[in-house]
Parts: sequence; C-alpha cells; structure tokens
Amino acid sequence: MGDPLHPGAVKGAACRRCKVNDTTQQPDPAVAALQPRRAGEILGAALDLYGRYPLTLIALVAAMVVPLGVLNWQAGCSRIQGCRITVLDGVVVSTAWWTTIVWLAVPILLAAVVGAFLAAATRTITAQLVGEDPGIPRVLRLGRSRPGWLRQAAVLVAVLVAAIVLLFLPGVYLSGLDGPLPQLAVVVMLVAGLYIGVRLAMSVPAAVIEGRRWPQAMTRSWSLVHGHWGHVVATLFLAWLATGLVGSLLVGLTAGFTGLLFGDGWLVRMLLQAAVMSLVVPYLLIVWVLLYLDLRTRKERLDLDTLRADLRSSEM
Repeated sequence: MGDPLHPGAVKGAACRRCKVNDTTQQPDPAVAALQPRRAGEILGAALDLYGRYPLTLIALVAAMVVPLGVLNWQAGCSRIQGCRITVLDGVVVSTAWWTTIVWLAVPILLAAVVGAFLAAATRTITAQLVGEDPGIPRVLRLGRSRPGWLRQAAVLVAVLVAAIVLLFLPGVYLSGLDGPLPQLAVVVMLVAGLYIGVRLAMSVPAAVIEGRRWPQAMTRSWSLVHGHWGHVVATLFLAWLATGLVGSLLVGLTAGFTGLLFGDGWLVRMLLQAAVMSLVVPYLLIVWVLLYLDLRTRKERLDLDTLRADLRSSEM
C-alpha cells in the first residue's frame, strides 16, 4: 500500500476524482438536442445518435425498403404517351390518360404504407433520444392504440402525395407545350411546390410526437417552419447530400463483389440497393426528427419533461 500522504498518492486520488466528475458531468444527449443548433451541429448529433442505436432503425427501414426494392416499381408520365409503369426491371405497362385516375391509387396507397413506417421510425428515434429503445413490436403496438398516430401519419403522407401528384400532372401537360409561358408556368409550379413542401415537412413528427390529427399536424408544421425556411432547406439538403454520397460509395464498393458471387441480375442489384438504403436512410430520418425538435426549441420552451409528456400523451 502507498503512503496516503505521498504527493503521488494525493495526485492519483485527485485524478480519480476528476475522472468521476468528468463522467457525471457529461451532457445528456436529449438535453443537448433541445436547444437551437446550426445545420452542421444537427448532422453531427444525428451521427452520434445513429451510432448509439443502430439496430432497431436499420431493421425498421429494411422492412420498408427491401420489399419496395424487390418490386422495383417506377412510373413516369408524358403528355403524348400517358403514364408508363415499369416493374421487374423492364416490364413496361403503358396506360392511356383516361386510366390515369386508376393509376393514381397506386402511389397514394404506397404512400400510406411509407407513412406508417415513417411514423414508426419517428417514434423510435424520439424514444431513443430520451433514453429508451422500445423496439419495433412495441412501437407498432403503440401505433394501433388511440389516438392512432400510426394511422394519422399514414393518412397524412397519402394526402400529401395525392396533392403532389395532382399538381404534377398539369406540369406534365404544360411541359409538352411550345412557348415560354408554359415553361414559365412549370418553373413557377416547381418553386411553389418546393416552398410548400418544406413548410409541411414537419407534419409527420408533429402528428406522431404530439399526437395531432393530420390537418392540425400540417398547420403545426407550417407554423414551426415559418421564419426558418432556409435553415430547414439547408439542413435537409446537407443530410440528403451526405446520405447520397455515402450510399453511392457503398454501392460502388460492394457491386463488384456481389456481382462475382451472385451474378448481375436485377434482383441482386435491387437487394444491394435496398441493403444500402437500410444503412443510410436511418441517418436521414434522425436528422429530420432532430430538425423538428430544433424548430420547437426556437419557437417555444421545449424541455425534456415536455418531450416525454408528449410521448406519453400520444400513447393514451
């Protein structure tokens, strides 16, 4: 045993006390998230949260993107050919304009499914932020309870997609016309669509975390983004750019290896893309939720107790 009066022993004890104090004084990630931050700080916080809770989010996103990736469904419309739907890597189904109304049901129904998964992901991320990892079964079970935020988010996304599609079709018609006025109208529609889309970007978190019904969630998003439109655009753009670059890098690094092992068929390519999306999309979703909380801290006195109370009230 060392002499307790020895300077080295005193220094060692002091260092141990410093370590204990450093450990106890580390900031709570949830408390750190509930303060206004710049875009770069939000991106860094999202990376930290992703590193602490990766498995649930990856599994949740994979349950959504893998089936959609295997289906490989794409659609495009033109004024002359009508709508062309491509499935299974080359099978094309062309529809006339009079059947376009039937075709509109496909993206709207698909949006409802995506909205439900977005709601589950939003709920999971927020619960993890306050120190919980509820797991997919509990999140889905809570989503079926009152007030049904899973259903509300699904309806909300379906309504938004329906509005976008209905605005998209006149743009398709105008883009095929000659002259500067139709082209100018298309540009105006795109700019207006971008502005409105950003103002409504926080609708799903408002519906899920605060338990608001979808009309009130859209109004809430419009109010939160007011005065911070540029901040929202910059943050989401940087997050999208980061996930796009990382996703492209992963696909490029693994495509050759998987091609040697399993061939280069469409199913292998789609599964590879779905796997990469399962890894990068959770980060984009975390940024989305943190941005919503950032806007709330800028508009109101949001603290950890209020956030937990919101989560509990939406479970009832």
